[in-house]
Amino acid sequence: MLKIWEAFNSGFNNSGEKMNKKKLFFFVILSVCFLSIFSFLVVNFYISRHKESPENRKITIRLQWHTQAQFAGYYTALEKGFYREKGLDVKIEEGGYGKNALTSVKAGIEEFGTKWTADLVAAGEKYISLANIVKDNGLLLIAKKNKGLDSVEKFKGKNISIWFIGNEYQLFVLLDKYKISRDKVNIIPQKWDMSQFLNDETDLSAAMSYNELFSIEKKGYSKDKLDIFSFRNLNVGFPGHNIFTSKKFYKENPDICEKFVKASIMGWEYAVEHPEEAVGFVMKHDKGGILNKKDQLNQMKEISKLIAKDSFKLGIHLEKDYRFIEKVFKEYNIINNDVNIKDYYTNEFIKKESAR
Repeated sequence: MLKIWEAFNSGFNNSGEKMNKKKLFFFVILSVCFLSIFSFLVVNFYISRHKESPENRKITIRLQWHTQAQFAGYYTALEKGFYREKGLDVKIEEGGYGKNALTSVKAGIEEFGTKWTADLVAAGEKYISLANIVKDNGLLLIAKKNKGLDSVEKFKGKNISIWFIGNEYQLFVLLDKYKISRDKVNIIPQKWDMSQFLNDETDLSAAMSYNELFSIEKKGYSKDKLDIFSFRNLNVGFPGHNIFTSKKFYKENPDICEKFVKASIMGWEYAVEHPEEAVGFVMKHDKGGILNKKDQLNQMKEISKLIAKDSFKLGIHLEKDYRFIEKVFKEYNIINNDVNIKDYYTNEFIKKESAR
């Protein structure tokens, strides 16, 4: 602007140059207006990129366990901006002892949670599952090879440890299927570590394919040194975790539910396709700094297998899975006989079920 003004004065004072003063004055005014408008646009662009939109709805999802790759899809959706693109300002809270998503969601303290399918059915009709992310919960029974337990029929008279958090029902179904009475085995509550297995306090122990199976490998028990029984392969498997909310929130906020589910599925699709990047997002949210990146990458790869997105539409609820749980839970008097299992889930936010 200083140079423009100097040019104006030069033209005004230089009688030999005959500069049109009106045109030069107009040029100066036009330049000032242009710079003012440009500055205004730059400032507003900066504000729009850094100021949270007032339309972003604050949402919380409570995980069923601690931060780990088991939940990588949600951290991916958060870090890649998929939630924000849907107008959601999402906070992810980890679960654990005293942090039950069923309690907080029912009370309306938090909007969404994750739980295994069987847990939601057992919890009652106040909840509804919006998406089944993991098709197999990954539950296994494992035994050391030297115990010679290479078939279910050999379980009789053995000590079997299981987590009494709903996993015991899968064990009961397995024993019933093979006509093994529960009084013919010794069922022991399992600790959260694998000490009972390592110390030979049990003959068979529960393990998750994406967690404990890797942890005992570090103790010298690779898969070739184990007899491994997959509940899913024995046709008594339950699905893994779901996204759920209360029926009250679902009925009052269907648009929010749809946005959250779709953004979460985008996160899971990306995580499965980019496991290393997804694990990086998980590690970023590891507040305690206790996670090992290699272990988490192994977990991510195993979780991807359990999601089975090449076989089923990601997020779809399979009616056959719910019918199986319904049958088991009615037989064990966990739910009433008049329960309509279709009231426990909806596929309205997922495209029509189809095997690929």
